[in-house]
Formats: sequence, C-alpha cells, structure tokens
Amino acid sequence: MNTFCTRQLMRSDFKKTGCRNIIGYARRWKNNRIDEQRMKYMGADKPAAEWILLNKGKVKMSGSNKWISSFWDFPQDNFSSDFRLTHIQADNTEVSSTGFRYIKNLAYIQTASFAQCRYVDDSALPHLHGSADSGSLKALNLSKTSITQHGIRQLAELKSLKHLDISDCKGMLDIPFESELPDLLDYLKSELPKCAIILHSGKVLEEQM
Repeated sequence: MNTFCTRQLMRSDFKKTGCRNIIGYARRWKNNRIDEQRMKYMGADKPAAEWILLNKGKVKMSGSNKWISSFWDFPQDNFSSDFRLTHIQADNTEVSSTGFRYIKNLAYIQTASFAQCRYVDDSALPHLHGSADSGSLKALNLSKTSITQHGIRQLAELKSLKHLDISDCKGMLDIPFESELPDLLDYLKSELPKCAIILHSGKVLEEQM
C-alpha cells in the first residue's frame, strides 16, 4: 500500500476513534451528572436508582426480591417513601465517581457491586460513608476498578462491611507483594476485623469473630 493510502486510512481511523471518544464522554457525562433539585425533591433513593438504571445496571428496592433493570419496570409517578434502594448491581457499566454523590445519603443500601467499572476511582469512596454510617452497607465489590492504595485505606472507614472484594483493582495490582502488601492487609484486618476481604491473589482474609 502506498504512503498516500496509508495516511488516508490513518486519518480516517483517527476521525472515527476521536468521534467515538467524544460520544462516549458525552454519554458518560449525561448519565452521571448530578441533579441536585431532583435529589432535594425526591429524596435519595429514587435518583440513586435512576442513576444506576441509566448506566445499564440493576437495582433492588425494599419489599421485593426482583431485580429492576429498566425504567419501564420502575415506578415513575408515585414513589412511596417506604420504597427504599437496598441493592445495586452495576458491574461492567459506565458509572463514574461523579455519580456516587447520588448514593451518599442512602440509609438502607445493603449490597453494592461495581466490578470492572473503570471510571470508579478514589474520589467515589467518601460518598459511601453515609451508607456505612447507617450500618446498612454489608457487601461492597470494587474489583477491577481504578481505586488506588490510598483508596483501599479509606475503605477501612466502612465499619459496617462484612464482605469486601478489592481483587485486581488498580491499588492491588500496583502493590509489590513482598513489601507494602502485608502492611496494608494488616491495617485492613485491624480496622475491619469482621469483614471477609477478597484479594487479587484469590486469598480471602477470613472474618474474625
């Protein structure tokens, strides 16, 4: 293939890739932007559930064992104050740390899974404290996310946790096993003695009753 054709193909691929990146960024911004007025008017639970659904995740609400995965199955007009968000399943979605502001005041959330969410990093974690402070958050999955060692240490503040998966997140992959990892794990065990923690090596720090 001559040089002219090669350059034309490269320019074409660049335009396509650049367009996809812009579209993807715009979609993530739209689906993770915060609507303060809606949170003020509706309370914490419904806007948080809508955020997850917009990003192709699933939710469970109090009083039901059924996963809701679309707005068609979600109550739109009448929303009971007793209808609380209890479970989040957002694995491999485009939820970002910005959107975590939706879940900072959830008082009834029991489990939340964000495995393989590459746009979730350390800045998301402070918004989990409100749910943990209420004592409701028991299981959290942050495997294969972008949280770092600093973020992993912040997780020690989530005292209500019984199960924590941090396997293959950025912080675990970046830690030299023989040097810093034992100190970090000892810290987590001391701060979360009743929590089973899953590591990237497949090892589980067992619950200590």
